[in-house]
Amino acid sequence: SGEFEIPLAIQDRSFNADGTLMYHAQWHEHFFGDNILVNGKVWPFLQVKRGKYRFRLLNGSGSRTYRLSLDNSATFQEIGTEQGLLPAPTPTQTITLSPGERVDIVIDFAPYPPGTQIVLTNDAPAPFPGDPGVGVIPDVLKFIVGTQTGFTAPLPASLRPVTPLLEALAVRTRDMELREWPDPMCGGMAWLINGLRWDDVVDFPRLDTIEIWRFINRSGEAHPMHIHLVQFQVLDRQAFTVINDRPVPSGARFPPAPQEAGWKDTVQAYPGELTRVIARYQTFSGRYAYHCHILEHEDNEMMRQMEVLPACPADFNADGIVNSDDFFLFLAFFFSTSPRADFNHDGVRSSQDFFDYLNAFFGGCP
Repeated sequence: SGEFEIPLAIQDRSFNADGTLMYHAQWHEHFFGDNILVNGKVWPFLQVKRGKYRFRLLNGSGSRTYRLSLDNSATFQEIGTEQGLLPAPTPTQTITLSPGERVDIVIDFAPYPPGTQIVLTNDAPAPFPGDPGVGVIPDVLKFIVGTQTGFTAPLPASLRPVTPLLEALAVRTRDMELREWPDPMCGGMAWLINGLRWDDVVDFPRLDTIEIWRFINRSGEAHPMHIHLVQFQVLDRQAFTVINDRPVPSGARFPPAPQEAGWKDTVQAYPGELTRVIARYQTFSGRYAYHCHILEHEDNEMMRQMEVLPACPADFNADGIVNSDDFFLFLAFFFSTSPRADFNHDGVRSSQDFFDYLNAFFGGCP
């Protein structure tokens, strides 16, 4: 804490000859600046003591993804993501940070003699993942090791438990297809989610329920997807093929990297992959946004709304209405071994669950 806990907001910017910020005069799919700023300064340096520093990194760029490492290939520790600490410190040599993502890392400068210079570098193409070397700005921030000793206590072996959300308790899986669609308003193409726009509200999660969202990236670049209101966990990723214009999962699912094992609110959805996240909707009802965190994409209507409805256990399929579909879906779970059949959450699947659901079904919803 104190002087050894430092926020680092990383952005790319371009400047006019008079020092003012330069941006496209008309809309572009991306903006990639030719200078890297940290906390508002171009290519700065930081004098550090010989010890550990906790850096709270934010990718504050509009479009640029960073793949960060130290130029001496040293290992550092990741300890947190956007929504809190990881279960334990995770050693790594590289952090990939897309727009809107945050990460907490600890770098230990104790092993280095005074005067050592270490540069935080970037090798991510722009756009990402792109072609190696294209659009890369390598230098981010220089550390200069001083003579004084800093914080040298060891990191704790464990940080904070992260209890997994169970897939079996999810009431619904929603597919979010990410790609460009023909735009009749301008005669070109627009970045959209499921081909819909901001005012097309068709997603109605219920309070006190768990949902799985699948981000299906049918474009050639990564999209950092951000969901307001909730914190989520990354379940897995999987390749897909397109058959009759429909994405079909193919191959095995593979788990997220250890650095994604905590609570997040922004996830990198990679090209040609189906990225699954799971979240519990709680605390507040109302309309909330979800969107790609590339600024130019969200302004191009790759941003939509969900309307979180009050809790209603009778709405078993979480589509915003209560009808026979909910009743028959409950029956299907009741005659299965799914934990969702334990409607009254007493730990036992019994006839009481059936009668409790009937009472809820005929009682209606707010």
